[in-house]
Amino acid sequence: MGAYRKRSYGGKPKRSEPVKPATGHTFLIVVEGAATEPEYLNAVKLRLKRNAAAIVVQHGDHTDPVGIVREAIRRRDARAASSITEPYDQVWVVFDREAQNHPRREQVPEALQLAERNNILVALSVPSFEFWLYLHFDCTTKAFDGCAAVKKALKKFIKDYEKSDLPLSEFARPCKNSSEACRKVSQALG
Repeated sequence: MGAYRKRSYGGKPKRSEPVKPATGHTFLIVVEGAATEPEYLNAVKLRLKRNAAAIVVQHGDHTDPVGIVREAIRRRDARAASSITEPYDQVWVVFDREAQNHPRREQVPEALQLAERNNILVALSVPSFEFWLYLHFDCTTKAFDGCAAVKKALKKFIKDYEKSDLPLSEFARPCKNSSEACRKVSQALG
């Protein structure tokens, strides 16, 4: 049972929403995108109401899979070397597999091997991050050839969807698939 918040100005204590217990875990998630991925993952973090777990979502200085993994290793090692902060408990990278003929797609196997050798966890978007968004509306195993195809399918549910203008309200509210996904993420976080 979690602790309850009380009124700070005196009077009878007010019971409100339970505060989830502290996990003490720290997570770093280095993402490919500068806007869509950080905005979405931070919205999910707020929805999960993880009060004590420090989940840091950062855009790396790279957009290629190998560069993203190297950036995650660099940031993890820099934090571990600091005498001020505790090391991250888990480090994740999020990047796209990309469409069939995309030049970055060739780097995926090397990036996966580098991540494995360095204890970095990988969330690979196939073919693009928009597929994660699409799954909020339709549970499918359909194959999409590239981001444009996923965006076209996503626009059936969010007419005005654009990468630079992520409608977080569409993803923050419960929908038929997000409750189960959030439950599984919450279990994984402790």
